[in-house]
Amino acid sequence: MISGLYSAATSMDAAVQRHEMAAENLANIQMPGFRRRVMSQSTFDTVMSPLDPQRSGASSSRLLGTASSPVRFDFSQGALEETKRPLDVAITGDGFFTVEGSEGPLYTRNGSFHVAPDGTLTTIDNLPVLSGGRPIVLPDGATTENIEIARDGRMYSNDQEFAQLDVVQFTDPDVLTAAGATLFAAPPETLPQPSAAELQQGRLERANTSSIDEMINIIAGMRNYEASQKALNTIAESVQRRIGLR
Repeated sequence: MISGLYSAATSMDAAVQRHEMAAENLANIQMPGFRRRVMSQSTFDTVMSPLDPQRSGASSSRLLGTASSPVRFDFSQGALEETKRPLDVAITGDGFFTVEGSEGPLYTRNGSFHVAPDGTLTTIDNLPVLSGGRPIVLPDGATTENIEIARDGRMYSNDQEFAQLDVVQFTDPDVLTAAGATLFAAPPETLPQPSAAELQQGRLERANTSSIDEMINIIAGMRNYEASQKALNTIAESVQRRIGLR
């Protein structure tokens, strides 16, 4: 295989992946609690050299191209926006709200909650929000206007405590996998720990990404793709001339 063709092709593939990732980040920039997707790249030579220190420069020259790491999530804190809506809750620090998924608990930073017709507190995806592992149901007489949420997650209505939001954290959040735009699932062997993060009622955490940064990433991805495509075409034309097809 001609190494130049392989290098250009893998570079084009990496540029497409970066473009798709930036487009997803940009599409969800208005979604509360959205975590930015990130991806790193390196050359195959850089990746393989530590695995085989006996490789010489001649042999390692065959290990050309671009290696892309799996997409990860940036769990850094996003900016807080004041909404003054009683059922909007933002997490300050490391932590996730726990909600009830179809196949087990899910975790989210999106604290835009709503009340279902039966009084159950739900997310925007209509998933029940949990307290002590059970769905939170508003007591009789409770309304969205008279609900108070303390910094530790305790919920009050008419000065009576009726639930406490399950806020948890993970030692290594990189083990989480996406289960939706702002939802994450944990492996069965990974147990969440109680979080000491503070909650702020009447606020929402914005997506931790920037429209300017993502537009730059999209443009850079397009330029990288175009450059790699030109290199691929140039090498292909050179090969065709060499073997007499042109």
